[in-house]
Amino acid sequence: MKKAVVGIAFLVSSYTAVWAEEFYIVRDLATQKCTVVNKPPVTNTRTITLATDAIFKSRADAEAGIKSIKVCTGQK
Repeated sequence: MKKAVVGIAFLVSSYTAVWAEEFYIVRDLATQKCTVVNKPPVTNTRTITLATDAIFKSRADAEAGIKSIKVCTGQK
């Protein structure tokens, strides 16, 4: 019984970790613009880079975070 409870708890924690949405701030070096994306960015390209290592739990938090990142604040 105890193993079943531990197994169920593990499955529930794994389920929430997999389905929790995360937001990232990326910077396009070609356009010099920062944007919020909801998928882990592909950073092995020449034009896309992470603007910060932070992972945000909501789009609103990420959009607010853009205002505090030095390379993103020069945007028009």
